[in-house]
Formats: sequence, C-alpha cells, structure tokens
Amino acid sequence: MNQILLTVLIFLSFSWRAEEKKHQVTVQPTISQGLALQEGGLVLLEKHCYTCHNPKSKSHDEIIAPPLWGVKNHYLKAYPEKESFTKAVTNFVQNPNEEKALMKGPIKRFGLMPKPMISDSDLEKIVNFIYENEIENPAWHIEKDNHKNGSESPRE
Repeated sequence: MNQILLTVLIFLSFSWRAEEKKHQVTVQPTISQGLALQEGGLVLLEKHCYTCHNPKSKSHDEIIAPPLWGVKNHYLKAYPEKESFTKAVTNFVQNPNEEKALMKGPIKRFGLMPKPMISDSDLEKIVNFIYENEIENPAWHIEKDNHKNGSESPRE
C-alpha cells in the first residue's frame, strides 16, 4: 500500500515540478563550492532529490519525504568524516532498506524511499555536494525547531 501511495505521490510531484520551476532553489556558491558546482552536484541534486526532499515545501503537511537538511544532519552525526558519510549515504540510496536507515520515523510516515534511477557517477556528485555544502532548511522546519527550543529567532 505504501509503495502504491509513494508511486502516486512521485507522479504527482513531477506534475507539480513545472510550477516549482518558478521557485528554483538557489544556493549562493562560495569558493569551496566551486568544484562541486562545476561537477554539476547542485543541478543533479535539484533534478534527482528535490522532487521529494524539496526545501521549498510550504509546510510539514506538504512533504512526501523528510527534508534533505535533516537527512544530512542525521548522517553527519553518525558519519562525521567525508569518506564514511559518502559511503553510508551512497549505500543507502543504492539499496534502500530499513536495516540501513538512520531515520526510522520518516520510514513509518512515508515508507521506504524507492531506489532512484541514477548513475553511480551522478550519485557520487550529489553526495559530495551534500557533504561539502550547506543544504537549505525549509522555513517551516526552522519555525518548528524554534518553537520546540523556545526560541523566537532562526537558528544558524
């Protein structure tokens, strides 16, 4: 049942993709980001990941997968070194399964992510980009964190 629902949601998200093009995610490049951008990491991330993990979602009720910002943070806590982070994320994306999942709550809510149709080379560029660059945290998620922490101003 979850697989059918996920398939329908993915199909619908592609339908909405044309509207989302108006609100493209922009990441301000820094000098350290130059190589990742040249290799196309951001473009590939937007194409393959933001269909489900879109940081421009308007609310928690609108999402079909956890925000990529949160996914990155979970993996960084478990795998702070680039090599182990890259290996763990790549292994999960290439073969998603509950045993390897770090985020059990999202699996209960959304189901297990489907294996994306992406080349190993493109996946490597995406994972490197994620590790080396700041990933946008959705505004609704910042507000949720601030409320949970009793803070009024956004956290950096």
